[in-house]
Amino acid sequence: MKKIKKPTGLNRSHYNVVLVHGWLSTPRHHWFPWLQKKLRAMGFQVLAPAMPQAIKPDKDKWLAKLEKTVAPLDPAKTILVGHSLGVPTILYLLQKHRGRKFRHAVLVSGLARQIPYLDKIATGYDMDFDWKRLPRKAKLWTVIHGDQDPIVPIKESRWIARNLQTKLWVEKGQGHFTQYRGVFKLKDVLTAITCNQNLSQEIKQNIKCVSGRPLELPRALNQIIKFLK
Repeated sequence: MKKIKKPTGLNRSHYNVVLVHGWLSTPRHHWFPWLQKKLRAMGFQVLAPAMPQAIKPDKDKWLAKLEKTVAPLDPAKTILVGHSLGVPTILYLLQKHRGRKFRHAVLVSGLARQIPYLDKIATGYDMDFDWKRLPRKAKLWTVIHGDQDPIVPIKESRWIARNLQTKLWVEKGQGHFTQYRGVFKLKDVLTAITCNQNLSQEIKQNIKCVSGRPLELPRALNQIIKFLK
């Protein structure tokens, strides 16, 4: 299986989006190819590392891969997007991180505590997170989940959103957002990235706010206030 190589000569003036796939997946699965194409057309620099041993993920190996991917990037200009098991991997990264806050973390169909089958499909995911400090590791948080998810129940994202002191975006009638259920696009993620933050003019001139849903006024105000702090 051919791996996507990390580009060299990263331009720190650009906004970076790092995509972290989940179990039994690659950067070429589900809605990741569509999102990469959309973001690159808008001027974002997109990195989508292929995590090692996706059939039996090891937390330490996945975390090491993600740390290596983000090491050259300016956290203040970097947006992290995780799907499924990519979500706790991002949370582990942020928990260890010292320094400037990351720009934004978008967590899709994720989990951050033990569920019955987790130890059968992955190793090392003890889900020991410091919820007092973790919310301060990113300027913005977006949590997205389908209310018909048969793999990771929506209550897991409710738990995450509550601990991160943010809102949960619910996709009505949707499952785990996989290609096996016909999901090759996920506009809420694009909305979260393009509409919920102050982007530079360099990026803005290539973007129309791609809104897959109307933002509620209180939510939008809360996001802006949090972003400007």
